[in-house]
Amino acid sequence: MSGIERKSLSRRSLLRGMFQGTAVGVGLPWLECLVPSALAEGAAVHPLRFGTWFWGLGVTPGRWTPTVGEDGQLNLLPESAPLESVKHHLNFMTGFDAILDGRPNHVHFSGTFALRSGIACQKIGQVEGPTFENHIADHMSASKRFTTIDFAATGNPRDAYSFRSAQVRNTPEATPLQLYNRIFGGGFQRPGEGEFEPDPRTLSRLSVLSVVGEQRRSLEAQLGREDRQRLDQYFTSVREVEQQLELQTQEPVIPEACTIPESPAQTEGNYDLANVHANHAVMSRLLALALACDQTRNFNALFSNSASSLHRSGEASSHHLFTHEEFTDSELGYQVETSQFVIENMKGFATFVETLASIPEGDGTLLDNTLVLAHSDTSWAKIHAVQNIPMMTAGSFGGRIKTGQNIVANGDPITRVGLTMQQITGLPVERYGTRSMETSSPVTQLYA
Repeated sequence: MSGIERKSLSRRSLLRGMFQGTAVGVGLPWLECLVPSALAEGAAVHPLRFGTWFWGLGVTPGRWTPTVGEDGQLNLLPESAPLESVKHHLNFMTGFDAILDGRPNHVHFSGTFALRSGIACQKIGQVEGPTFENHIADHMSASKRFTTIDFAATGNPRDAYSFRSAQVRNTPEATPLQLYNRIFGGGFQRPGEGEFEPDPRTLSRLSVLSVVGEQRRSLEAQLGREDRQRLDQYFTSVREVEQQLELQTQEPVIPEACTIPESPAQTEGNYDLANVHANHAVMSRLLALALACDQTRNFNALFSNSASSLHRSGEASSHHLFTHEEFTDSELGYQVETSQFVIENMKGFATFVETLASIPEGDGTLLDNTLVLAHSDTSWAKIHAVQNIPMMTAGSFGGRIKTGQNIVANGDPITRVGLTMQQITGLPVERYGTRSMETSSPVTQLYA
């Protein structure tokens, strides 16, 4: 390895050479000598995970964003108060805007996809490209059983904001039982089950996909340009399925920390707040165990949909309805019922963070090796504002993320956060976003 000096080694170092007169470079695998010194002193290196957590309808101005005391500690306000027990794991991010450049503000839509795709969408319901967390998942979970595991605690599989392409949405599991069956049902190799044997059904499906792939070229020759593009997109998805099936023919390595839960009971999935809390708690636990068992390293979790349909048991008025029809209390200066729904969403996030923190991993916890980006679709739902969209991170991502901060921007493009998430997870991305939201400036305050 004389071509690379020891002191210059980094994760982006290349082995360089010539092949048939052409210069080539091969990236280095993960090597012990590349582990940051702070992590290398006798400590085990555990898998890193990344995922998103979504809640709908933002927060109430002046009631959520924490202040920072003289001691440097976060002082939470009424709507963020449920996060008190986990605030040392969090960063709050405020002052980041979805910049629309004159395009319409498609309510409950534009804000989410300005962050996730870097684009101010022209038409409501029409995503104009993949969302960035899928690039991260392809990078981090390519060798895992699942590229990503998604769930919606609302019971509605259409409540999902992760898109692999403009046409392909990642469909979440909508009940605890569905999530359990996907993770720990067929295809999961349990520790101590004896000699590994691939499932014959998996081998059969692989053979079918192989035959289909062989017919692709002859079919392409008969198609126009747009149909060829659609076919290419389809076969990209087919190849992803094939890769996941190939993994299932190999004996998996099950981490020691992996424990298998009992199957949950069938529960009702709907927007009733009590049901959402109950289902979210169980699904958070199942997801955490899937991460601990290294079934995936990426996820998307949803507590409430963008135009939040959450309602209390026996009541017709939803969170969304309250944001527009509830009067502002003349003495308190805010919408009381609306604010209470924000508090309920934050209770949900506290549960999610506590669940990840409850799983031991080495000398720390699962949360210590995870980075969660939590965000909403709007800042103030009463006026559908997409300026100052509330966001948080949870977890220290193997010591790479500093926590316990309130990071305040000044109308900066929200894409700075998306760029940061991609860079910190190892993607070689220098710029992200389009038009006025194009940026090359990560949120460096997050870096440890």
